[in-house]
Amino acid sequence: MLKLKALHRLAVPFSLGLGICWLFLWVLNQSHQVDAQSYVWQPFSSGETAVSPQAFTLISTITILIDDFQPQPIQDDAAYFYNRLGGDRGALGEAVLNYGPGSVTALVTGTWGGMWASLNHLEREGLPLNFSAALPAAISTTYQSQITGLVIEIADSHITSPNGNLKLELKNGASANWIMTTTLTGGRQTLVYSLPPMTDTTSLIWLLDQVNPDNYIVIDRIALTATTPITNPAEQAFTWSYGMLLNNWDPNTGLVRDRANFASGVFDAVPATGSLAAATAVAHQLDIVNYQDAVDIVTQISNTLLLDIPRYNGIWPHFVEIITPTNNITIAVNTEWSSVDTIIAAISLLEAQQALGLDTSGTISMLQNIDWDPLVLTTGISHGYSYTQSLLTSTWDTFGGESWLVGWAYAAATGKIAPLKYPNPPTANGSGFIDEIAWLFAPPPPKCDIWGAHWPSYRPKAVDTQVSYYSTNYPTSCFSQLDLFGLSAAEVPTPSAVITTEIYQPFGVGGRFSPPLDGSDLLSAPVIIPHYSAMVASITPTKATSMWGWLIEQAPFRL
Repeated sequence: MLKLKALHRLAVPFSLGLGICWLFLWVLNQSHQVDAQSYVWQPFSSGETAVSPQAFTLISTITILIDDFQPQPIQDDAAYFYNRLGGDRGALGEAVLNYGPGSVTALVTGTWGGMWASLNHLEREGLPLNFSAALPAAISTTYQSQITGLVIEIADSHITSPNGNLKLELKNGASANWIMTTTLTGGRQTLVYSLPPMTDTTSLIWLLDQVNPDNYIVIDRIALTATTPITNPAEQAFTWSYGMLLNNWDPNTGLVRDRANFASGVFDAVPATGSLAAATAVAHQLDIVNYQDAVDIVTQISNTLLLDIPRYNGIWPHFVEIITPTNNITIAVNTEWSSVDTIIAAISLLEAQQALGLDTSGTISMLQNIDWDPLVLTTGISHGYSYTQSLLTSTWDTFGGESWLVGWAYAAATGKIAPLKYPNPPTANGSGFIDEIAWLFAPPPPKCDIWGAHWPSYRPKAVDTQVSYYSTNYPTSCFSQLDLFGLSAAEVPTPSAVITTEIYQPFGVGGRFSPPLDGSDLLSAPVIIPHYSAMVASITPTKATSMWGWLIEQAPFRL
């Protein structure tokens, strides 16, 4: 029977693989990641052929998308105020902005006007982006990237004033780091600028200057380019994904924001906060973060989770907010006290502490002091409590990694075995993360688990089902031709395409209670969810690494 000390010891073999951060991005609802959270299949045009991911070799330049002006508003919202970096944006001067599908038109009603865009979270937070070290400061210089260029794709422009031009500014607060003016020729233009070395930068401004009323510009896309010393796709995927996750962490509060475009303290995620601790331990083991910086990050997270986060019957909320002016942390309104998210956060923290040689006693006590008895129902362990602290009758009752994790923690803390109504495969709906989430925190059972499920035979079969899904069901799709795979719970690629209640979808290959859900019914095209490929990298490393290389080549990174 599993004891708490055994749980403690399992932190030692911390070989979670280079894909771990992509899971953490799932925990964050992928607020910072490779350009799209999920990719929609589009058929090849006439005469177009697929290129195998293996054919791509990584280059030393990464594109960082600022904005492509794709429609992102949630339905019923009048506008969408955020760019692809998770910063906000808005009209500047005497400009009226009109967002189209993949472009923005700035119509100037006076003599100047355009748009401002924050480059690192919300403009009001004033958080700069260091162009000379684009990833968070804790990442070592060996893995750092420098922003060296700016690209603006113009679809059309109309300027009638002889002195009119496009003016660009990169600013740090009120101070300009770089200013450039360009004469526009009308029609389509791609402007490519080499940037001088600069450090802290908070915003990009573009505007038409010295023009006549009714002059305008239409912009399709704005991006930065950055150099990277990393040429291995697995290292690139981990380093940039970890950097994006760390960039969502607030060292002052110790919490990770749920989305890049949420201000710190407005809606922060407890499981993502704990997961950052585990990711930081991995980053240190890979020499991406030095020991002292890793200790500082994990210690601050530990202090916040163990000392500042409220608990109800021993478990944490899924989401929290900070109340001003007292700076007290409280459960976010209308969210739940979550058993599985508590376990994800606590085990992540425990393993990070163990890996770095830090004191684990507080985390162990926290797990032991959960009031487990009310949570154990006849079919499984309860999901937790509602916002108003009513016990949730839904349970972790079905075969899968989430049920296993909660049952594991319960056994470690109490020495008892939780009930599990459906202990054998398949999972509830075939979402990929359910197959693999537990094995990011513990070695999988070498034989049948306590409920009788034989994980060593199940996992390879589950991966085969995922990998072959598109070749079986959509043999002519680009997903099939490119060997891209992954159906797992996530948000739809374009939130504006669906009603609010349909934004989050349990994509999967089908399971005990649900048929396959690949997006084709909802979006008229199937999707790919990239985080699954990282979670199964230990089972299918060649296919996973090949997929990462293709994604890095094809999709701009976000910071």
